Amino acid sequence: MGKYSILATSSLMFNVLSFFSLILTIYKTKNTSSFNWFYLMGNITAQILLLIYGFVNNAPEIYGPTILLFIGLLYIVFVKIFYHSDDETNL
Repeated sequence: MGKYSILATSSLMFNVLSFFSLILTIYKTKNTSSFNWFYLMGNITAQILLLIYGFVNNAPEIYGPTILLFIGLLYIVFVKIFYHSDDETNL
């Protein structure tokens, strides 16, 4: 990858670490009411595009952390579907 690929890697790793604390909170509380479906689908689409970019350019420093983010987003969707609260109305 490029000359400053360490910056992209560092950025994604900080993103993964901060996202992990959110996933841990969701795991404990099963509360996903602050995530609407538009946000989740938009973010999943963005991660898929970033994965494609990383694989096409043979950049594991891009697709590695992005896979972790993608798995976390899928977990949020899983919790949102299977632990759905009747109060939750954000589509």
